[in-house]
Amino acid sequence: MPFRPPRVCPRCRNLAPAGQRCACTPRAPDPNRDARWKPYSSPEWRALRAAHLAANPRCIVCGCRATIVDHVRPWKNDRRLFLDPSNLASMCKPHHDQKTNRQDGGFGNPVKAAAGQR
Repeated sequence: MPFRPPRVCPRCRNLAPAGQRCACTPRAPDPNRDARWKPYSSPEWRALRAAHLAANPRCIVCGCRATIVDHVRPWKNDRRLFLDPSNLASMCKPHHDQKTNRQDGGFGNPVKAAAGQR
């Protein structure tokens, strides 16, 4: 199977593997990742998520192994609600995707108002 040859980087003139960016070229910002996702990279969230999955390893819907920690109430930039352990639920990916589809406006659906909100 033939391989494409390396290409010359237009910035530093070094050879870069075909189909990859050169080490000197910064990665372009991803327009699909906005500030709303940054809390999910925080050390506080990662520790809370790991502790929650360790204490609650099963999906609340079907009982299979949970891989996602869901926010029961949308946190909407409220850091206290984001990190509130009582606002978390363990879910498997299929059930989390179903919830996102129905409630959170996932997959192009309209966002549904939470109970008591209009």
